[in-house]
Amino acid sequence: MHLKIFLFLLSSLFLLTAFADEAAAQKAFSDGHEYENNRRFLSAADSYLESEIQADDPVQKVNALISAARAYRKARKYGAEFDCLQKLAEGHVTRINFTEVVKRQFEIGDKFFSGHRDRFLSWIPFITKDDRTMEIYEKALKNAPCTTSAPEARLRLGRLYLDNDQPDKAIQCFADTIKLHPDSEEARYAALELSNTLLHKSRRGDGDNQNAKLALEAFDTFLEKHPDDPQTDWIRRSREEVHTIMAERLYNIGKFYMNEKKYDVAQRYFATVIRDYTNTKPASAAEQMLAEIDKEYKAKGLHWTPERRAFKETGFPREDAPIIHMPVNEGRWLLPIRDVKGGIIDKDKKEVVTDDML
Repeated sequence: MHLKIFLFLLSSLFLLTAFADEAAAQKAFSDGHEYENNRRFLSAADSYLESEIQADDPVQKVNALISAARAYRKARKYGAEFDCLQKLAEGHVTRINFTEVVKRQFEIGDKFFSGHRDRFLSWIPFITKDDRTMEIYEKALKNAPCTTSAPEARLRLGRLYLDNDQPDKAIQCFADTIKLHPDSEEARYAALELSNTLLHKSRRGDGDNQNAKLALEAFDTFLEKHPDDPQTDWIRRSREEVHTIMAERLYNIGKFYMNEKKYDVAQRYFATVIRDYTNTKPASAAEQMLAEIDKEYKAKGLHWTPERRAFKETGFPREDAPIIHMPVNEGRWLLPIRDVKGGIIDKDKKEVVTDDML
């Protein structure tokens, strides 16, 4: 019997508390409306947010957040307005006009991009809060990645990442713009930004030429889609620069091995430079390095090592094979092309290995 009485009193207490909370929520909302009518917008926003906290009814919470956002908007506290809209987008998506909420979020992002900053105090205009442009665009794009405002916002966000020394995030932003909005003007600008960013990354060096390869891919994609674009000349010059960067990297590796007297490894890098990047300056230097390696071997009376033989099997004939062509490129003599029918030298067997024996 006593237990039933206790439970009854406890439930009554909860009901009274709930009624009290709802009453407080209604009172705060009413106060906010009065403040707003008197153009005390920040006080109105505070009251509306208090109503949102006190309310248990989700509809009341939504109305309070919408009203708070409106009050902050009138006070030109756009960052605070965005926070209210974000609460609506994250917690009440089925009870709001989601399209309009997200549209307004992008508009706020544009205002911050144009230079707006919320003030700490309305009567001290020169003390402002931090720039929230990147944060706002990130959240708005997460809410609606493919809306009509997304291409420009994503392009702007990519540029902001570059300004803040975050090239990897910028590359992802530009790539997403091209992927999600392929036929937009923003996609064209994103392709140019992507190409330029990858070009700068390749200049810094990346160990395996991965950034350079990605840059070439971006260049080729742009030229294929925009063959008559005014920027095509810059794209082509940039392609040549990237080829030179890749060639220099391989050439320097070959030079390192040459200094270490590992000629068999060095010549493979030099030959790759000559074969794959013929029109670059490192190709000419690689030819000279190969000539020095040949002199070094001949001076010591050496022939092909097993490593050299393995490389030779991929396209280099015997040294004494007859010359069948002496190629010339832009006035530069290249290495002669010899007849491979004479076979290659196998040092271990001390004999000539012909094609039919391989």
